[in-house]
Amino acid sequence: MNRVPTTTRSVAGLLLVAGLVVSPASAMAQQEENEREQGSRATSLEEIVVTARRRAENLMEIPTAVTAYTFDEMDRSGFTSLENLSDVTAGMSFSNQGGAVPGRYNDAVRFRGMNTNQTAPSQQVGTVFLDGVYMAGGVAGIDFSNIERVEVIKGPQSATFGRSTFAGAVNYVTITPGFEYKGRVSTDLSEYGGYDVSFSHEGPLIEDKLSYRVNLRGYGTDGQYQSNADGGDLGREQTETVQAVLFAQPTDNFSAKLRWMYSKDNDGPSTALFLGGPLSAGGDGSMNAGTNCFDVRPEEQANGAVADYYCGELPQVNVEDWIQPNTTVDPVTLAAFNSNTYTPLSTGVTRLKVDGVPTVVAPGLKRNQQNWALVMDYDLDAGFLDGYRVSSLTGYSNTRASWVRDFDLTRINGSMSQDPYLYEHVSQEVRLESPGDDRFRWSVGYSYFDVDYIREGNLGMTVTGADSGCQIVGGVCIPCPCVGGATDFPEEAGTTHGVFGAFSFDFTDTLTLDFEWRYQEDEISQDDRTTPGVDFSDTFTAFLPRLTLSYHPMENSTAWATYSEGNMPGFFNTDIVPLSASELAALEAVVGEVSLFNEEESLENYEIGWKQQLLEGRFQYSLVAYQLDWVNLKTRQGVPIVLDTGNERTLNVQFNSGNAEILGIEFEGGFAFNDNLSGTIMVESVDGEYGVFTCGFSPFKRPIDPTNAFGPRDCSGLTPARYPDLSGAVGLNWYDQLGESQWEYYIRGLASYFGKAYTEEANFAWYGKYWRVNLRAGFEKEGVRFEGYIANLFDDDSYEAASRWSDFSTGINAGFLFSQGVAITPATKRTIGIKMVYEF
Repeated sequence: MNRVPTTTRSVAGLLLVAGLVVSPASAMAQQEENEREQGSRATSLEEIVVTARRRAENLMEIPTAVTAYTFDEMDRSGFTSLENLSDVTAGMSFSNQGGAVPGRYNDAVRFRGMNTNQTAPSQQVGTVFLDGVYMAGGVAGIDFSNIERVEVIKGPQSATFGRSTFAGAVNYVTITPGFEYKGRVSTDLSEYGGYDVSFSHEGPLIEDKLSYRVNLRGYGTDGQYQSNADGGDLGREQTETVQAVLFAQPTDNFSAKLRWMYSKDNDGPSTALFLGGPLSAGGDGSMNAGTNCFDVRPEEQANGAVADYYCGELPQVNVEDWIQPNTTVDPVTLAAFNSNTYTPLSTGVTRLKVDGVPTVVAPGLKRNQQNWALVMDYDLDAGFLDGYRVSSLTGYSNTRASWVRDFDLTRINGSMSQDPYLYEHVSQEVRLESPGDDRFRWSVGYSYFDVDYIREGNLGMTVTGADSGCQIVGGVCIPCPCVGGATDFPEEAGTTHGVFGAFSFDFTDTLTLDFEWRYQEDEISQDDRTTPGVDFSDTFTAFLPRLTLSYHPMENSTAWATYSEGNMPGFFNTDIVPLSASELAALEAVVGEVSLFNEEESLENYEIGWKQQLLEGRFQYSLVAYQLDWVNLKTRQGVPIVLDTGNERTLNVQFNSGNAEILGIEFEGGFAFNDNLSGTIMVESVDGEYGVFTCGFSPFKRPIDPTNAFGPRDCSGLTPARYPDLSGAVGLNWYDQLGESQWEYYIRGLASYFGKAYTEEANFAWYGKYWRVNLRAGFEKEGVRFEGYIANLFDDDSYEAASRWSDFSTGINAGFLFSQGVAITPATKRTIGIKMVYEF
């Protein structure tokens, strides 16, 4: 197994001795905000309070790898989404191409070199929370105009947040309204029809007792590309958001915050580029940008590889000439998408679609979501519990979405998919916490989480177009267009009960031991919906600890060592349920033994870190080194079989396939050189490697069994995909007075680097190794700000994201299993914009 070089380890060791701090950028943002309120500019970095462990702690003293960004820092840096934050945050990666294809439909936040090819919310390596309430999707549409702080918490967070925080968590903390009237209007206009307009106002309803805050936001863009297939616009996005908050503090020892958010996304066809193989676009090969694996590795072909692919760096094509997904549908497809039922040709059985989701009949996305949170704190002030706090967090979310996409991403009438998404959950947490100034501190609590969701399995409901050959039914080739469906849209559910707690003991004024833990019981179930009595459930338990020893040698300085564990729930293989014994035997002849239920995955995290502030508060930096041991990884693959009826069907199955080890180093630093110049720096290095790992079908890579063309491949010793091996960012900020006037001017520059990332588990093709530079400048005075900006200053055209994708345009029945390509999110072009802010 490849290891981190000795030199790298030595440098890491020296840096760990030198010191570490988390989130310098946000510290400087807090400093700048305080300076504006005070009417002067200081040269030291101010204190930030975070709640990463569900209690208020000084960022410089919390022994956890957490990066925090305040509203002011995000607003002044032009950060409007989690994708922006991932460019400057060590240990976290987020792309709007969360799944295998581009678009804002599938969200996937990745941590510390980890990636999954699963799409279900319960199967993600990380989760986003809004005021501590679980968000299952729609994260790309959440803006920062009502966010007080974003906390990116790295490493398993199961002991703190519970379910679905396998490798990390992101917590958005909304603004709590104050008891003085104030408001804010922000208008951002940019090229390509871009706009981002928000309005907020807050103030008292009952003096010093009850306050409110309302926030409205509208965002949109026309997109930057057009399809060569039909001239349609690509990348159009639109989001409308309403948020309302009530804050009550009727007594000195009780407070309650009720927050409601409603948002609507209405997107057009996503900006998706496809690089295919020789059989692409109905066999004319026009989407082949230079498949080269047979030339680079001819031994693969000699040992059973059945299709060429891309080896090495993905070829850079002129996106304007190559991009060509269809943006319209034909009459047959339109009628199928408008219907409330569908009848797959392969089975002849009429199925119900999902009721209650938006109707989408042309390429694009519609999504409506609500999210509620009620946070209550009560400080006890009598008897032996004097000084103790009781806290309650109640959450509810409801998301309903549908998406139509050109599945083959080419100009031919190949395959269109209509995918539903319906999600609803309710959660409750209650916690009792001892006084925070005692030498021995503790907390204990109970949590409840209940979720129901329906989500597309593989292709959703599909219409295979006239350009895609035929479908075999009863041994006869039936010409298309053909209605299909790889899933019956089963309803999945989960109920989780948890008991959790934390114990902290100060051995001395500088040495502390923290033990956090959670015991939880997960019941996972799945209902076929359309077939009475066909449902399944399984229950498993887990004890998830986090043990931390921290040392505080001086004020605003912390060193720590942590051991923590995370788990990811198991999952059902519903596609195998209706199979006969002979059909199941045909499936297992290809992939080996397949079980109805996949076991849960587990993760062990070993972490050391140091954080420190130096030079009278002018400089702070952070360094964290970690090792992750990942066991029972799940992967999935499509397998074609012939049913007893003689019909062909492609099954989507998944299985536990191996393990991995990941080593990494995260560094974040910042400085305030004087009252004019400040800056930030981030560097992350990741070295991940599969141990024994069986990956899904890849037609170029030789099969383990040379006689089994569709069988599993051996990916042992390779690198997890979709995460850069090296990333970094450098930011510089200059503030100064404009002559003798009361106006100030500023210039902010940010350069971010994205390293090498593989497109697939088999590690053939990769993308990345590019820099992006953004520039902002403006003037401000007494709540008024005017600024201009240029995103992607040098118009770099490197691909932003890429993933292996089956080639559904071959025109050959099940040809997508023989021919593979890459789905790509092209670069966002250089964009010029202006922004105006008025605070009153």
